[in-house]
Amino acid sequence: MTNRILTFLFCFVLFTSANAQSWKKEVESSIESLNNAMISRDKPMLDKLTAESLSYGHSTGLVENKTAFTSNILTGTTKFSQIGQTDQTIENSGDLAIVRNISTIKGTRADGLLDIKIGILMVWRKEGADWKLVARQGYKLP
Repeated sequence: MTNRILTFLFCFVLFTSANAQSWKKEVESSIESLNNAMISRDKPMLDKLTAESLSYGHSTGLVENKTAFTSNILTGTTKFSQIGQTDQTIENSGDLAIVRNISTIKGTRADGLLDIKIGILMVWRKEGADWKLVARQGYKLP
Protein backbone atom coordinates (compact mmCIF):
# COMPACT_ATOMS: atom_id res chain seq x y z
CA MET A 1 0.00 0.00 0.00
CA THR A 2 2.82 2.41 0.90
CA ASN A 3 4.52 1.69 -2.44
CA ARG A 4 1.32 2.56 -4.32
CA ILE A 5 0.97 5.87 -2.48
CA LEU A 6 4.60 6.75 -3.09
CA THR A 7 4.31 5.80 -6.76
CA PHE A 8 1.17 7.95 -7.09
CA LEU A 9 2.85 10.93 -5.42
CA PHE A 10 5.94 10.54 -7.61
CA CYS A 11 3.82 10.44 -10.79
CA PHE A 12 1.80 13.46 -9.62
CA VAL A 13 4.97 15.49 -9.02
CA LEU A 14 6.36 14.50 -12.44
CA PHE A 15 3.10 15.42 -14.20
CA THR A 16 2.83 18.75 -12.38
CA SER A 17 6.43 19.63 -13.18
CA ALA A 18 6.08 18.67 -16.86
CA ASN A 19 2.83 20.64 -17.16
CA ALA A 20 4.45 23.73 -15.60
CA GLN A 21 7.35 23.54 -18.03
CA SER A 22 4.97 23.12 -20.97
CA TRP A 23 3.01 26.34 -20.41
CA LYS A 24 6.21 28.28 -19.68
CA LYS A 25 7.71 27.12 -22.97
CA GLU A 26 4.50 28.16 -24.75
CA VAL A 27 4.71 31.66 -23.24
CA GLU A 28 8.42 31.94 -24.06
CA SER A 29 7.64 30.90 -27.64
CA SER A 30 4.85 33.51 -27.85
CA ILE A 31 7.23 36.23 -26.63
CA GLU A 32 9.82 35.22 -29.21
CA SER A 33 7.15 35.14 -31.94
CA LEU A 34 5.93 38.61 -30.95
CA ASN A 35 9.49 39.97 -31.08
CA ASN A 36 9.99 38.42 -34.52
CA ALA A 37 6.64 39.80 -35.74
CA MET A 38 7.64 43.28 -34.57
CA ILE A 39 10.98 43.03 -36.38
CA SER A 40 9.48 41.65 -39.61
CA ARG A 41 6.30 43.79 -39.42
CA ASP A 42 4.14 40.67 -39.70
CA LYS A 43 0.52 41.88 -39.30
CA PRO A 44 -1.16 38.45 -39.18
CA MET A 45 1.22 37.32 -36.42
CA LEU A 46 0.81 40.60 -34.49
CA ASP A 47 -2.97 40.11 -34.65
CA LYS A 48 -2.70 36.49 -33.54
CA LEU A 49 -0.45 37.27 -30.55
CA THR A 50 -2.27 40.32 -29.15
CA ALA A 51 -5.61 40.48 -27.36
CA GLU A 52 -8.32 42.81 -28.64
CA SER A 53 -8.14 44.62 -25.28
CA LEU A 54 -4.35 45.15 -25.50
CA SER A 55 -2.85 47.94 -23.40
CA TYR A 56 0.71 48.51 -24.61
CA GLY A 57 2.71 50.95 -22.49
CA HIS A 58 6.05 52.34 -23.64
CA SER A 59 8.86 53.43 -21.35
CA THR A 60 8.22 56.99 -22.58
CA GLY A 61 4.74 56.97 -21.04
CA LEU A 62 2.86 56.50 -24.32
CA VAL A 63 0.05 53.94 -24.01
CA GLU A 64 -1.46 52.33 -27.12
CA ASN A 65 -4.42 50.06 -27.76
CA LYS A 66 -4.14 47.15 -30.21
CA THR A 67 -5.00 49.26 -33.25
CA ALA A 68 -2.43 51.96 -32.48
CA PHE A 69 0.25 49.43 -31.52
CA THR A 70 -0.21 47.42 -34.72
CA SER A 71 -0.37 50.52 -36.90
CA ASN A 72 2.82 51.96 -35.40
CA ILE A 73 4.69 48.67 -35.86
CA LEU A 74 3.56 48.34 -39.48
CA THR A 75 3.87 51.95 -40.67
CA GLY A 76 5.68 53.92 -37.98
CA THR A 77 9.13 55.44 -38.25
CA THR A 78 10.62 53.01 -35.72
CA LYS A 79 12.03 49.87 -37.34
CA PHE A 80 13.29 47.13 -35.04
CA SER A 81 16.31 45.04 -35.97
CA GLN A 82 16.83 43.18 -32.68
CA ILE A 83 14.79 42.54 -29.54
CA GLY A 84 16.28 40.36 -26.82
CA GLN A 85 15.59 39.54 -23.19
CA THR A 86 17.60 38.71 -20.12
CA ASP A 87 16.63 38.00 -16.51
CA GLN A 88 13.22 36.76 -17.61
CA THR A 89 10.77 35.36 -15.05
CA ILE A 90 7.40 33.84 -15.87
CA GLU A 91 4.78 33.20 -13.19
CA ASN A 92 1.42 31.50 -13.62
CA SER A 93 -1.85 32.86 -12.25
CA GLY A 94 -4.66 30.72 -13.61
CA ASP A 95 -5.06 31.50 -17.31
CA LEU A 96 -2.58 34.39 -17.01
CA ALA A 97 1.19 34.46 -17.28
CA ILE A 98 3.04 37.36 -15.68
CA VAL A 99 6.38 38.02 -17.35
CA ARG A 100 9.17 40.35 -16.28
CA ASN A 101 12.42 40.85 -18.15
CA ILE A 102 15.11 43.26 -19.18
CA SER A 103 14.89 43.95 -22.91
CA THR A 104 17.58 45.21 -25.24
CA ILE A 105 16.03 46.80 -28.32
CA LYS A 106 17.91 47.95 -31.41
CA GLY A 107 16.77 49.51 -34.65
CA THR A 108 16.23 52.88 -36.25
CA ARG A 109 13.75 55.72 -35.76
CA ALA A 110 13.13 59.11 -37.31
CA ASP A 111 15.79 60.80 -35.16
CA GLY A 112 18.50 58.17 -35.67
CA LEU A 113 19.52 54.88 -34.13
CA LEU A 114 17.48 53.10 -31.50
CA ASP A 115 19.54 51.31 -28.85
CA ILE A 116 17.78 51.00 -25.50
CA LYS A 117 17.74 48.73 -22.49
CA ILE A 118 14.47 48.79 -20.51
CA GLY A 119 12.54 46.76 -18.01
CA ILE A 120 9.29 45.18 -19.17
CA LEU A 121 6.25 43.75 -17.42
CA MET A 122 3.86 41.74 -19.60
CA VAL A 123 0.60 39.93 -18.92
CA TRP A 124 -0.30 37.10 -21.29
CA ARG A 125 -3.66 35.29 -21.27
CA LYS A 126 -4.39 31.79 -22.53
CA GLU A 127 -7.17 31.99 -25.14
CA GLY A 128 -7.99 28.60 -26.58
CA ALA A 129 -4.70 27.10 -27.71
CA ASP A 130 -2.90 30.45 -27.90
CA TRP A 131 -1.25 32.86 -25.48
CA LYS A 132 -2.17 36.48 -26.21
CA LEU A 133 -0.52 39.63 -24.92
CA VAL A 134 -3.07 41.54 -22.82
CA ALA A 135 -0.85 44.19 -21.24
CA ARG A 136 2.72 45.38 -21.51
CA GLN A 137 4.51 48.17 -19.68
CA GLY A 138 8.06 49.23 -20.38
CA TYR A 139 9.97 51.24 -17.80
CA LYS A 140 13.26 53.06 -17.74
CA LEU A 141 16.07 51.47 -15.79
CA PRO A 142 18.17 53.52 -13.38
